[in-house]
Amino acid sequence: MLQMPWSALDYAYHPGVEHLVPAIFDWAVERAAAAARQNGSEFTLVLYIPPARASHTVHALARGFRLEDDWTIVHLSRSLVEPVVVPELPAGFAFRPLRGDSEVEAYVRLHQAAFDSTMMRLGWRARTLTMPMYRPELDLFIVNDDDQPVAFCIGWVHPDGTAGQIEPLGVHPDYQRLGLGKAVLLEGLRRLQAGGVARALIDSYKSNDPALMLYQTADNGNFRPEYEKTAYVRTFTP
Repeated sequence: MLQMPWSALDYAYHPGVEHLVPAIFDWAVERAAAAARQNGSEFTLVLYIPPARASHTVHALARGFRLEDDWTIVHLSRSLVEPVVVPELPAGFAFRPLRGDSEVEAYVRLHQAAFDSTMMRLGWRARTLTMPMYRPELDLFIVNDDDQPVAFCIGWVHPDGTAGQIEPLGVHPDYQRLGLGKAVLLEGLRRLQAGGVARALIDSYKSNDPALMLYQTADNGNFRPEYEKTAYVRTFTP
């Protein structure tokens, strides 16, 4: 499928039919070209190729896709076996979980402000609360002294219960540089750990230096890169 909010192709196949990958890429090219025509504007499609699929690179290049390092995603992980540092919040701030459907709109406004993007929508965010793996205690806010959300972090536990992922994490622009990103990350990790998770995962664009610094600094996330999902990009015109 084409994941429209991320302009990306998401594909999977049975191990015995890898020979169908060129056909998958051909389908993606056709759909991306159609999207550009239907919308009357450029459409950029990204193929993310991790090391295990390195042989697919030749098929991407043959279809006009080119390496774009800024779009490449770094996959990081860290152990949660050892205690996680207890986060400290500035005076006037506190942690609390999202209050269900009643705060979905507030979350969407915060998310859009944090990422300067309108991709996050009410319906999308509301549906995340109905997912089988959703855990309310991992849907975390930092609020100011008016109880207004100013930072967020959501934790997801993998089906086997041994690993958890932070996705997404953000801070309102008016409240950045106060240590809230570090604090909400550490609290999210502590809550994953309290739920029995032994390993935490997180992804970041390779070009996002502030996020990578936050995640990898020893007294912050202490994550370490595992591998990169290399980005191959092609822009389609109407």
